[in-house]
Amino acid sequence: MSLDLFGDRLNVPNRTEDSGAERERMLRILRMVMEGELTERQKDCVRLRYFEAKSVTEVAEALGITPPTASKHLKKARARLGKVMGYSFPRLS
Repeated sequence: MSLDLFGDRLNVPNRTEDSGAERERMLRILRMVMEGELTERQKDCVRLRYFEAKSVTEVAEALGITPPTASKHLKKARARLGKVMGYSFPRLS
Protein backbone atom coordinates (compact mmCIF):
# COMPACT_ATOMS: atom_id res chain seq x y z
CA MET A 1 0.00 0.00 0.00
CA SER A 2 1.18 3.48 -0.73
CA LEU A 3 0.58 6.51 1.43
CA ASP A 4 0.04 8.38 -1.83
CA LEU A 5 -3.34 6.64 -2.16
CA PHE A 6 -4.68 8.78 0.66
CA GLY A 7 -3.91 11.90 -1.38
CA ASP A 8 -4.49 15.09 0.55
CA ARG A 9 -6.09 13.24 3.47
CA LEU A 10 -2.66 12.77 5.04
CA ASN A 11 0.03 15.42 4.86
CA VAL A 12 2.78 13.02 3.84
CA PRO A 13 6.22 14.29 2.86
CA ASN A 14 7.33 13.95 -0.74
CA ARG A 15 9.75 11.16 -1.45
CA THR A 16 13.23 12.36 -0.67
CA GLU A 17 16.25 10.68 0.82
CA ASP A 18 15.50 12.37 4.15
CA SER A 19 11.92 11.16 4.33
CA GLY A 20 12.44 7.57 3.08
CA ALA A 21 12.81 6.09 6.56
CA GLU A 22 9.89 8.12 7.86
CA ARG A 23 7.66 6.97 4.99
CA GLU A 24 8.55 3.36 5.71
CA ARG A 25 7.73 3.88 9.39
CA MET A 26 4.41 5.49 8.42
CA LEU A 27 3.52 2.55 6.18
CA ARG A 28 4.42 0.06 8.91
CA ILE A 29 2.28 1.89 11.47
CA LEU A 30 -0.54 2.32 8.95
CA ARG A 31 -0.66 -1.44 8.39
CA MET A 32 -0.73 -2.08 12.15
CA VAL A 33 -3.46 0.52 12.64
CA MET A 34 -5.54 -1.07 9.89
CA GLU A 35 -5.37 -4.43 11.62
CA GLY A 36 -6.05 -3.14 15.10
CA GLU A 37 -8.43 -0.23 14.62
CA LEU A 38 -10.73 -0.94 11.68
CA THR A 39 -13.80 -3.14 11.59
CA GLU A 40 -13.71 -6.15 9.28
CA ARG A 41 -16.00 -4.37 6.82
CA GLN A 42 -13.78 -1.27 6.82
CA LYS A 43 -10.69 -3.43 6.25
CA ASP A 44 -12.43 -5.19 3.35
CA CYS A 45 -13.41 -1.86 1.80
CA VAL A 46 -9.90 -0.41 2.21
CA ARG A 47 -8.28 -3.58 0.84
CA LEU A 48 -10.48 -3.61 -2.26
CA ARG A 49 -10.35 0.14 -2.87
CA TYR A 50 -6.69 0.89 -2.17
CA PHE A 51 -4.83 -2.41 -2.48
CA GLU A 52 -6.80 -3.80 -5.42
CA ALA A 53 -7.61 -0.37 -6.98
CA LYS A 54 -11.31 -1.09 -7.37
CA SER A 55 -13.88 1.65 -7.80
CA VAL A 56 -16.39 2.31 -5.03
CA THR A 57 -19.05 0.63 -7.17
CA GLU A 58 -16.84 -2.45 -7.60
CA VAL A 59 -16.13 -2.51 -3.86
CA ALA A 60 -19.87 -2.39 -3.16
CA GLU A 61 -20.62 -5.17 -5.64
CA ALA A 62 -17.87 -7.40 -4.23
CA LEU A 63 -19.19 -6.98 -0.69
CA GLY A 64 -22.90 -7.09 -1.52
CA ILE A 65 -23.57 -3.57 -0.26
CA THR A 66 -24.65 -0.34 -1.91
CA PRO A 67 -22.08 2.19 -3.19
CA PRO A 68 -23.15 4.80 -0.58
CA THR A 69 -22.59 2.22 2.18
CA ALA A 70 -19.14 1.37 0.76
CA SER A 71 -18.31 5.09 0.66
CA LYS A 72 -19.42 5.47 4.27
CA HIS A 73 -17.16 2.61 5.39
CA LEU A 74 -14.23 4.07 3.44
CA LYS A 75 -14.80 7.53 4.90
CA LYS A 76 -14.93 6.19 8.46
CA ALA A 77 -11.83 4.05 7.85
CA ARG A 78 -9.87 7.02 6.46
CA ALA A 79 -10.96 9.18 9.39
CA ARG A 80 -9.89 6.54 11.91
CA LEU A 81 -6.58 5.93 10.15
CA GLY A 82 -5.92 9.66 9.94
CA LYS A 83 -6.70 10.17 13.62
CA VAL A 84 -4.45 7.36 14.81
CA MET A 85 -1.69 8.34 12.39
CA GLY A 86 -1.97 11.87 13.80
CA TYR A 87 -1.14 10.51 17.25
CA SER A 88 1.99 8.80 15.94
CA PHE A 89 2.96 11.65 13.60
CA PRO A 90 1.64 14.91 15.10
CA ARG A 91 2.55 16.97 12.04
CA LEU A 92 -0.03 14.98 10.01
CA SER A 93 -2.89 16.40 12.08
